[in-house]
Amino acid sequence: MIQGVLLTTILSIIILAFYAIDFYFMSRYDRQRQGGKRGWKWKYVSMTMLLGLVMLLQPVAWPSLGWSTDSPLGLLMQAAGGLLVVVAFALHVWSRVHLRQFYVERVEVQVDHQVIDTGPYALVRHPIITSFFGLTGGLFLLNPAIPTLFVFIYTLWDFTQSAQKEEKLLSGNVTGYEAYIHRTPRFLPRLWRPR
Repeated sequence: MIQGVLLTTILSIIILAFYAIDFYFMSRYDRQRQGGKRGWKWKYVSMTMLLGLVMLLQPVAWPSLGWSTDSPLGLLMQAAGGLLVVVAFALHVWSRVHLRQFYVERVEVQVDHQVIDTGPYALVRHPIITSFFGLTGGLFLLNPAIPTLFVFIYTLWDFTQSAQKEEKLLSGNVTGYEAYIHRTPRFLPRLWRPR
């Protein structure tokens, strides 16, 4: 398995790429938001940066918090994690392109809010959250350690809660959202069509 400084370097590239993509889309689409609000929150950004820093330092500073093997299975698992991260990035970018200025790091209804049901939103209601699940799951497979496991579990819990809050808020305030909920699954696309 890849370990130590090389693993920290790979994780650094992934985390920096995530922030570069995130800030690009924020700067591009925040100008289109009504009321001059930003889509991001410093509290959220600060927390994710702190968690990212712990994940980056762990392979070098606290390698005993991780799992490693000399078996080819370990390298295969890390390769699967890298592939999952790439797929998650692709889904994230595709989702942000379709969501545009409606992306926010909190639950809110915007002035001109509308149902987005194009691109990945035709397949699932929360593709950005699905991309976060894939990203943190991929990071865990790349670096099977206590900090990355914590981040993965926290992401599953926190974003599931956020999706439920968002659905409740949008159902009562955005025309057509209730119908969208009934025809579109939450996180994973259906492999079959409902009758």
